[in-house]
Formats: sequence, C-alpha cells, structure tokens
Amino acid sequence: MNWNDLRYFLILAEEGSLSGAARRLRKEHTTVARRIEALEDALGTKLFDRLPRGWQLTLAGQNLVPVAERVEEEALSFERLAKGDEAAHGVVRISVPPVAGRVLFAPRLAQLLTAHKGLEFEVIGASNVVNLARREADIAVRMIAPHEPGLITRKLVELGVGLYAASGYVDRVREEDWEFCGYEDTTYGASKKDWVRKLMGRELPCRFRADDTESVRQFIAAGHGVGVLPRYLADGDSRLDLIRADTTGESRETAWMVVHPDMRRSPGVRLVMDALIKAADSISDEFQV
Repeated sequence: MNWNDLRYFLILAEEGSLSGAARRLRKEHTTVARRIEALEDALGTKLFDRLPRGWQLTLAGQNLVPVAERVEEEALSFERLAKGDEAAHGVVRISVPPVAGRVLFAPRLAQLLTAHKGLEFEVIGASNVVNLARREADIAVRMIAPHEPGLITRKLVELGVGLYAASGYVDRVREEDWEFCGYEDTTYGASKKDWVRKLMGRELPCRFRADDTESVRQFIAAGHGVGVLPRYLADGDSRLDLIRADTTGESRETAWMVVHPDMRRSPGVRLVMDALIKAADSISDEFQV
C-alpha cells in the first residue's frame, strides 16, 4: 500500500467530491480517483460510494477515518521534524493571498530567492485557508485571524481600505443609483458590506460578487459601481477615484503570518519569515491608514 494515498482518502472524505479534493490537492480529479481506487484495491474493501451528488464514505471508510488521521499525523510530524534539521535549501511552500502576494510580498521573496541558490519557492496564491498541519504549506500569510490551536502567529501589518469608484462615476451616476461591487458571503465580505452600509446610511444594491480582490477592482474600474479595495492596490490605479478612506479602521485588513511550530526550525522557513516581516515593515505608512 502507498501510505501517501491516505492523504487523498482523508481529503476526499472531508470534501465529499472529486473536484473539491482535486482543488485541495492541486491534482487532476482523475488522479484523485485513481489513487482512491488503488487504495481500495490494496485494502480489499470499498471506501466510497460513487453517488451523483458526490463521493460518500461507506461504513468501512467511516471506520478507517480516525485510524488514517492518526497515521497521517505521525507521518507528517516525522516529515516536519526532519525538514526542521535541513540547511537552507529545498522547497518552501508559501501560501499567500494572490493580490497581497504579488504586490506586497513577491519583491522581497524574489530577492531572497536570488540570494540563496539552494532554495526553491512554491507559492500557493489561493484565497482558501491551507492546512499547515498537513503541510499543504510550510508558512502562510492570511488576511483573517488564525484560530487553529498550536500554530505560531504574528501580526505583520494593518492595511487601510477605501471606498472607490471609476473616475467620473460619482459625477455621472446619482448617489441613489449607485451599485455595490461586493465579495462573497464570508466574514471578509460581510465586514466590507457592513462598513459601506454604515458609511452610506443604507444598503446598496449588489449584482456582482467575487471571491478575489482583483476581480472586484476590475469591475469597479469598468464603471459598474462602487466597492471596497485595499489602498495599496487602488491608490495607484489611475482608473479609480477614492470616495472615502476608512480613517477609523472599521474595515482595516490585518495580515497575519502563520507557521507550524515544527517548521519554525527549518532554516528556509526562517528566512521566509524574516523576509515577510521586512516586507511588511517596508509598506508605506499611507497604505496603513
């Protein structure tokens, strides 16, 4: 039996669908299906029922989940401790939100990569929260406060936001006709929506929602409506006008650095941690208010 197949088994059990598991694993859905079938063949038992609405654990699969979790945790702990004793070389997996990673942190990380020829970076530019215990990443930057127990966290920076519209939108469109370019119904999206409601004294109609900041920026720039953007991204965009900055910090975005305790001992991870801290320290004060 290939013990790495246990990871496929557990993630598919959590997601309940090949597509969801494939996204988490960053593999083709056919690869996930093939690995599960190989595991079933090795064990001689069926682990999932293939249903039209998704893959559902059989009774045998349900019984094996806690056992697989214990085996996986031991294997991952072994791997993390081994990696912690390495020199500063090899692959470091870094999870960072796409826009913040590209604009704020990529330049500093690129300098680090140039200076250390033995290092390799795998940047996971996903908005979802990766599981550090499972080594979906070695280190993560998050725009929401971490809540998982046992992780090492550090606040990197607080970033200011503002309400923006396309240049000339305020003059062309009556305020009572403004529309809102919003985010998905998450804690992040709800906080932005609440701030605009307080600012405007009413809730703006919203016919567009996205799960990433760049899409919201493009719709605002195209003249669809108004929306909330981080100032480090929007202030330099000549297509946009700042309507109101969040000077009270009600909707300010906090960037957190998160790492598993076992990985902090890795020289490569420590270098990345230092680079992220220096990148945050160099962010202009105007983007923090």
